[in-house]
Amino acid sequence: MTAPVQMAPEVHIDDYYELRLYEMVPGRTPDLHHRMSVEVPPLFARHGIPRPLAYWDGFAGPINPLYAYLLRWQNLDARMAAWNAFYADPEWIEIRDGSNAGRQMVDTTHIFILRPSPAWEPWRTPAAAGPVGGIHELRLHQVLNDDPARAHAALAEIDLPFLTARGAVVLGVFAGWYGTRLPQAVTLLAWPDMDTRQRAMDAYDTDPGILAARARERDDNRRPIFLRCDTHLMRPAPYGTAQAGLAPLPD
Repeated sequence: MTAPVQMAPEVHIDDYYELRLYEMVPGRTPDLHHRMSVEVPPLFARHGIPRPLAYWDGFAGPINPLYAYLLRWQNLDARMAAWNAFYADPEWIEIRDGSNAGRQMVDTTHIFILRPSPAWEPWRTPAAAGPVGGIHELRLHQVLNDDPARAHAALAEIDLPFLTARGAVVLGVFAGWYGTRLPQAVTLLAWPDMDTRQRAMDAYDTDPGILAARARERDDNRRPIFLRCDTHLMRPAPYGTAQAGLAPLPD
């Protein structure tokens, strides 16, 4: 008997992140906070879904109201098996139907599978540990398909140093691996307050060095390397505020 032909090698991913953005039904965000902080964690643990690294409540951006959280996985096979088991669990179905109470909480779910970007390396090991409060900013940058690595290099060498010098804390920088509008560079920043962010962004938008860098990029590539950017401003949830360097949440 002839052995079956293997059409492609099995895919294994050893370090990637899952960002989940929920477009909320107005008025239902407090109910989802209760579900995610009280009812869901035991089910996640039962089925091997890692504890999220952070949870957020978005208040400004293209999705509003927004609920978001971030997971870290070790391999793709474990992710698929864990989510399949979770969604088939009768207890989850009972919790979902009961807490929905005849009306869905979530209109649309957006899932992004991300890999760590080399642009994260200078900030991935923070000087101090612990939770990072303030206002968090999620930026989904659509980047030029010809050479997305150039956009990540620009973030590492130009944009992120400029913003951190003006008060930003880099929580994470990623490259889109699976999802919509690829290729993407995804940055996650923390600001101490809105005033600090606004001053930094006003300076960024008018800085001669930043403007010159963008002009060089356009000249070299005959178009910008950074295209559309969706920006979400978010409040960390008290039961899951991101740790410095996106370290695991403490028990």
